[in-house]
Amino acid sequence: MTINALTFGDTLRSRPMDPAKTRTETPHVCSGKPQWSLSRRFLLGGLATTFGLRSRSVDAHERVGPVKPPILVPDLSVVSSDGIRASVRDLLSGKVTAIQLMFTKCKSICPIEAGTLARVEEALANYPGDDIQLLSLSIDPTTDTPEVLKAWLERFGAQRRWNAASPAEADLARVKSFFDRPSSVGEIHSTAIHLVDRNGFLVWRTFDLPDANEVAKLLVNLHRRGVANSSGIW
Repeated sequence: MTINALTFGDTLRSRPMDPAKTRTETPHVCSGKPQWSLSRRFLLGGLATTFGLRSRSVDAHERVGPVKPPILVPDLSVVSSDGIRASVRDLLSGKVTAIQLMFTKCKSICPIEAGTLARVEEALANYPGDDIQLLSLSIDPTTDTPEVLKAWLERFGAQRRWNAASPAEADLARVKSFFDRPSSVGEIHSTAIHLVDRNGFLVWRTFDLPDANEVAKLLVNLHRRGVANSSGIW
């Protein structure tokens, strides 16, 4: 299957799936120093690899592709970069959301992922409405205060669709359990992006370090469909 080309910009194009590019998700260790464990083709190639959108359906315990059945995001308490404390479900309600795990002290992969979200927002610049959003969710709430998160967003040129938040310390384990592959080794988090529908259900997990245009297409298709159902978001 080929996704139809979007009408709001030439940056979002339709591509058939290339089976050779299908791969499983791998978590990374992200510290205050650069980590060079990723293959050089991603670093030297500008992370421009485009992943096809076709994927077998996966259940809630698997990591890549459409989540069937969709699973409700936990009712976590977060503080946004605006200093507003709220339930994450309130932040997600009524909007299609792409969620990225991060922390601001990360010097290796997190800035690359932030660059991806910046390109996603740029690709959506002419798309109407405000009910598609991007959310960077910190896994270091002690450091990532609203002021720190706001400065981090400004560093990457975040505009109206992109926000950041930190969970309450008491909810950090639930964030990692829901969005990340469980691990007890250091500060490990996924490089996938998680798509959530208007009702707060997780409906799709991307491959590691996905292409920005593909993430934008996923968001637009989910936005146009409304709410995911048993047939998936397409």
